[in-house]
Amino acid sequence: MAVRLALERGEFWYAQDREPWASVPEGEGIVAHYPLRSPAFRAWLAGLYYRATEKPLYAQALQDARAVLEAKALYEGPQHAVHPRVAEHEGRVYLDLGREDWKAVEVGPEGWRVVESRACPVRFRRSRYTRPLPLPEPAGPEVFEELAPLLPFKDRRDWALVLGWLVEALNPHGPYPILVLTGEKGSGKTTAALVLKSLLDPQEGGLKAEPKDEEALMVGARAAWILAIDNLSAVPPRLSDALCRLSTGGGLGKRELYTDGEEFVLEAKRPVALTGIAFGALRDDLADRAALVALSRLSDEERRPERELWEVFARLHPRALGALLTAASTALKRWEETRRGLSSLPRLADWAVWAEAAAPALGLEAGEVVAAFYEVQAAMEQDTLESDPVAQAILLLTRDWPEGYRREYPTAELLANLERVMGLEEAKRKPEGWPRTPQGLGKHLPRLQAALRGAGIVIRGERDRRSKRHRWLLERVGGAIAANAANAANALQDSTPDCGYCPPSPPPIAAIAAQTPQEKTPSGTASAAIAAIAAIASPPLSKTEETPLAPQDPPPPPPPSPGRREGGEREEGGATTPWRELIRSARTLAERVLATRPPKLRVVADGVILSGNMVAPPFSGRDALEAWLVERLTALESRWPDAQEVEVLGVWAGNPPRIERVAQVVSDDAWF
Repeated sequence: MAVRLALERGEFWYAQDREPWASVPEGEGIVAHYPLRSPAFRAWLAGLYYRATEKPLYAQALQDARAVLEAKALYEGPQHAVHPRVAEHEGRVYLDLGREDWKAVEVGPEGWRVVESRACPVRFRRSRYTRPLPLPEPAGPEVFEELAPLLPFKDRRDWALVLGWLVEALNPHGPYPILVLTGEKGSGKTTAALVLKSLLDPQEGGLKAEPKDEEALMVGARAAWILAIDNLSAVPPRLSDALCRLSTGGGLGKRELYTDGEEFVLEAKRPVALTGIAFGALRDDLADRAALVALSRLSDEERRPERELWEVFARLHPRALGALLTAASTALKRWEETRRGLSSLPRLADWAVWAEAAAPALGLEAGEVVAAFYEVQAAMEQDTLESDPVAQAILLLTRDWPEGYRREYPTAELLANLERVMGLEEAKRKPEGWPRTPQGLGKHLPRLQAALRGAGIVIRGERDRRSKRHRWLLERVGGAIAANAANAANALQDSTPDCGYCPPSPPPIAAIAAQTPQEKTPSGTASAAIAAIAAIASPPLSKTEETPLAPQDPPPPPPPSPGRREGGEREEGGATTPWRELIRSARTLAERVLATRPPKLRVVADGVILSGNMVAPPFSGRDALEAWLVERLTALESRWPDAQEVEVLGVWAGNPPRIERVAQVVSDDAWF
């Protein structure tokens, strides 16, 4: 009887993964969708039987009835797609409001409207922890100005990235940028992440801890639309790779329980938000997908009680949701027009087009989201250059090369040259992340290609057809790119970063087409050089093409600066500058460094950081340290010869790091 009652009132079908489902009435005009193996369906079936017979449906009878209904769904029912929270159907976007009446919002190019569950063509999956959204109210971008005091974003660039991330969460297809909120304690990271998630996907326990493995991550993604991971101390390599797959789409396959060979697949593509005090340098594939927002600590005057904050949020939520839905409608309407107007696109190109198409409804200028993303990407490439010892060694090796100069190295020879310029030839301990073998260097170089290209150094690799060994071509390219990579070419530091696992095979040699976009950069928040970084293309070379790699003599060493002999000795009658005064006092500086022993040194000229984290190689005494300081300061002088003030600072680890002045020279006045 329970089976007959269920078949009379419900529709039974199966999802893409052959999971049996039922669409059942839950009141007048309300249609709910439940998996047959869920507690919600068992409760519905037991309640249906009780209302008809006034008797309970006992456990064995319930199990037997459900088995029959599963067979009906799998072998006689149709197949339907099941979606979490956001879905697409026939060119329209549908948002599940998560309410008991199962209402949804339909978004089209002409606008949006709330639809009843029986009129909604999309079937949604809910978890027991899904919480409802309010009924949206029409509103314009001015509501985001009212929402701004609840969030710690102070720069317009940060707002552009956050709004672009939010409106992309209403794009059912993705891919999705990973929003990374970082800053010192008390900067409002956790509250900001929870507010942003609650705008579109409220959920009990909305902020998750770091998942223990990839399976836990995919299970969390299956149960929610927006995945927010709070208070990360670092992003381990395996988690980094899993987040990349979640951003652009990927799955996890594992053996199904109680079977010998059946595979169970978890597949998802989701918007992700991460929070943490300090992540360090993100791995290059994750950095390519990251929209990083750095927050500052809130002052005591800016703080407000959480109860007050959430009261204001509840009042603004319906209008903020309506404004985001209007932005999604605008994106659907303007997508083709916007795509034709964007001549170059960053990574996650679909997101860039969608966000720029929605920009007018978000109160943003044309090109502002893409420009903000380029700016953040350039900053993270600079972080890569400053934190990776191999990147810094390559910058040192090529610092005196003229534009257009190139040279070919076998992998072993390149490693030997990099160790030579870093003074590591005889070192027993080498910086963390330094490759120990030529094979390790070959695996590591592909991860540096994008960052070094932005600094004006192109690296290309190919396998020699005869010897079957890799060769690497290093080339210095156009000055506009090198000069505008946030002083990347000037950051001649030794560091000890953590380099993760790298792909085992370097890419083939590519023909570099480096060109600066001719059109004006669409926003003042990013320079044309940042757009130029994104415009560099490296198409793979076909097997029938080959770029000749004629070896060339290395460039001649730069002549000594006027007024100083080689080795830093001062010539009689030479003009005095802060650099020369500092170099003349290198012995005193070396004694000061040995006395204070800072882990890192920072050189600042006229307020500009030329070298952020120099680490002296392991020397045996003052003379060797003095010679190393003379070499470094001479190199920096050639980059910034007209400096009026030069400082050498000691940097100690901490949050924030402790910084003390070791030496300062202003014109002719030196201080130690």
